[in-house]
Amino acid sequence: MKRLVIVTLSVLGVLLVAAGCKPALTPTTFEVVLNGSNEVPPNASTAVGSANVTVAGNRLAIDGAWDGFDVVDPGAHVHGPAAAGVNAGILFELSVDNASRTFEGTFTLNADQMAYFLAGELYINLHSAAFPGGEIRGQILP
Repeated sequence: MKRLVIVTLSVLGVLLVAAGCKPALTPTTFEVVLNGSNEVPPNASTAVGSANVTVAGNRLAIDGAWDGFDVVDPGAHVHGPAAAGVNAGILFELSVDNASRTFEGTFTLNADQMAYFLAGELYINLHSAAFPGGEIRGQILP
């Protein structure tokens, strides 16, 4: 009987500790460099851009800037799933301000999108009149 009480209390203790644990929500930020040589196919654009990509839990926040062109439709997006050198469909629209040459967006990732993120299969793409398929691109590599 004494052994049963000790085992039961041990199991309850483990369950209480586990119930109090939560996934880490400490934000982690990555820098992404965007340029024409990252496009598929690569282009000769001299435009450049960069973005800070911050992930906290299942939230992804992007804050970036570029220079060298005006973003036009279809705009600026996060695409995936695709490794570097491969194109993919649009997952998220980014807000663009051509006057300040900045873009941003905050998104909640579902389980599949989080898997793409962790595998390095998301990328940022900015489109221009000269390169409607994408002028500059940067792979998000956690």
